[in-house]
Amino acid sequence: MRRRKSDSQTFLALPAPARAYVAAVVAAGAGCLVAAAMQLHLEHAGLFVTLLGLAVAASATKIELPLGRSQSNLSLSHAVNFWALFALGPAPAACIAAVSAWAQCTLRAGERNPPHRVVFSIASLTATVSIAGLPLGVIMGADASSVAALARAAAVVSPLYFFVNTALVAAAIALSTRQPVARIWHRNFLWSAPSYLAGAALAAVATAASERGWFGWLALLAIPLYLVFRSYHTVVARLREEQDETLRAMEVQLATIEALALAIEAKAGCTPEHIRSIQEYASTLAEAIGLSDSDVQAVRTAALLHDVGNMAVPEHILSKPEALTPEEFERVKIHPRVGAEILRNVPFGAPVAELVLCHHERWDGLGYPAGLRGKDIPVGARILAIADCYSTLQIDRPYRPARSAGAAVALLREYAGTAFDPDLVELLIAQLGMTVPRPRDVPGESAWADNEPLALQDIAGAHREEQTLYEIAQALGSSLGVEGAMALIHDKVSRLVPFTTCALFLGDDNEGYVCRYAHGPGTEALFKWTPKSWSDLSLRLPACADGRDAHGGDLTALLPCPLIFEGHLIGGLVIYHTIAGCFTDEHRRVLGRVSDQAAAVIYNSTRFEQTQHESHTDPLTALPNRRALDQQFEIGLARAADTQTSASVVVLDLDRLKEINDTYGHEAGDRALRAVGAVLESTVRKSDLCARFAGDEFIVVLWDCSPEHEARRVAEVQNAVSAYPFEPRPGVRVSLSISAGPARFPEDGSTFEDLLAAADERMYRDKAGRRSRNSNRHALVQGERA
Repeated sequence: MRRRKSDSQTFLALPAPARAYVAAVVAAGAGCLVAAAMQLHLEHAGLFVTLLGLAVAASATKIELPLGRSQSNLSLSHAVNFWALFALGPAPAACIAAVSAWAQCTLRAGERNPPHRVVFSIASLTATVSIAGLPLGVIMGADASSVAALARAAAVVSPLYFFVNTALVAAAIALSTRQPVARIWHRNFLWSAPSYLAGAALAAVATAASERGWFGWLALLAIPLYLVFRSYHTVVARLREEQDETLRAMEVQLATIEALALAIEAKAGCTPEHIRSIQEYASTLAEAIGLSDSDVQAVRTAALLHDVGNMAVPEHILSKPEALTPEEFERVKIHPRVGAEILRNVPFGAPVAELVLCHHERWDGLGYPAGLRGKDIPVGARILAIADCYSTLQIDRPYRPARSAGAAVALLREYAGTAFDPDLVELLIAQLGMTVPRPRDVPGESAWADNEPLALQDIAGAHREEQTLYEIAQALGSSLGVEGAMALIHDKVSRLVPFTTCALFLGDDNEGYVCRYAHGPGTEALFKWTPKSWSDLSLRLPACADGRDAHGGDLTALLPCPLIFEGHLIGGLVIYHTIAGCFTDEHRRVLGRVSDQAAAVIYNSTRFEQTQHESHTDPLTALPNRRALDQQFEIGLARAADTQTSASVVVLDLDRLKEINDTYGHEAGDRALRAVGAVLESTVRKSDLCARFAGDEFIVVLWDCSPEHEARRVAEVQNAVSAYPFEPRPGVRVSLSISAGPARFPEDGSTFEDLLAAADERMYRDKAGRRSRNSNRHALVQGERA
């Protein structure tokens, strides 16, 4: 049996006792191998080579043993080692065992084993074979090939081989995982004893058969050997399936616990890295004082869940940047008891709930919830308090900036002997590579009185508020406009604050305020009301002819909350009720938190709506631009295809724009474009689409338009442009004209590109015809004379 895997990935990561033990076994194995090499005399070279090949083959064909945190593997190479002991003696057998151990660690290993594991496996097996071979000379006597001698040898050597081999490996596993050796050996190795006994018996038979030349019978020994191997393989496969199912269940449990803990800590502004750092510092301390693996795991679990009781503390208290009031601090102090009650019935297999309950106790007895003192506090809770403080000091909190590692160590030193166990503080600092004077020990005793917290009620009250505010924050973070944001706020806030009407006013004291949103009785009057100042808005109730509820009650109470973005007042969120004096300071606090969340969203929503309008509007003509044209045309074309109606795309081009720019300047050209845009907007039907395409080009889309109607509409547009009294400069009039080219859907194309190409070609034909009838110079001269 070979050790294959453990938690520690490097030799230096092993605990100091494990490193010393591995070094001792390696030294002993090296000595045995050197002694065997010096005594090696190959009188039966053929048998030696044959057994060496069988040992390598058997080692490569191994069964992985699922032993939990430390895994090993089992092969039938021990049967070959027994055969070599009986047939060749201890020295050749030790050499064969060393090679087979190397093969078992490297061939078909699945993953590369660290060098110290390979060397340990070779050394332990070499030492095992050497020790098992010591009594052979006495047991077998002069006639070593006799059946009786071989039977005696198998009866004595096999249990000796088994105990030495498994004890060496079990001790290595126990020292590296800090578990009792007897438990490891009994749980993971005792069951394999029959395979060693069977292997020794088969080796004895094989030795007798080979000595007598019964090679045919020798081949038959492979059958029971194979059956033994297959039976173990089947049993191990079933064990592995059960273990995998157990591991999956544990992983789900741990993942659920971690997700819950991280979600709770995220509410307090903590990051996953912070929680994991607490775990690492806590486990470092726990390992340093020699706690068992199960206790170390309990400390790690408690570090993950130590603030689970914060679910009963409102987030605004946890995130408050100023000092807490006495009432707020009393609320915070319930979280250890709430967390312990939540975890009390979870079968962790270790006192995790007790560690969570006591992690805010102080060494001097001034902590909470029970005021335990000194060593009455569980050692895991003392470890957790130090690790939590050291890690938390190094991250930003709402009430203070992060401190450096040196400053955190200085604070631990300052409070060692008062808040923290001084020996543990000294040990953590030593683990961090620092040295400080040993603080004064302050012993003491106290009794713990267990007060049952009403955990479910505490959590329900905080959860109702936090969940609602979380939903508001989450939804406001999406792409909502002002209307959508206010509808959401109206719906969510009604769970926390009773009101009849909700309104949003935008503006400031300079420009006054307008009602942008209102829902409930009195909305008509609110939309008409234009308060001039915030005091007017926050103190007055508008005269509302429709401001009555379902029972005819007037709006008699209001609760205003200002919307402040980047230090500027941008409006206010106001709720009204028909019951006078119904709003409390708690209602004001909750609505204030909503306003804080909504201010940036409402400001960004108004900016977004303005930007969206600008992004779809041509800034010169105020007509839809190319982006708006593409979006609206795609929707309209799909509708026309579905309804099997027609559409006309008309490309319009302002004639002689370059001449106007060259003669009168670009400002005159811009005014000409604005004039054409105004004419088109007043001439084209509201149901049709008119947009500035690019430069001096415009596009008009006529939906459901016959060819006759199309020609008439194009002529009306051209005549309206020609009739426009455009003056590029005072006293100078220039006749404007546009060239037009229509294309019809679906006759001229089924896509915008096809229709645009056809319309563009016809527009240029129209422009060429106009030029042939009236030259540019003639048009400008006529304009100057006018």
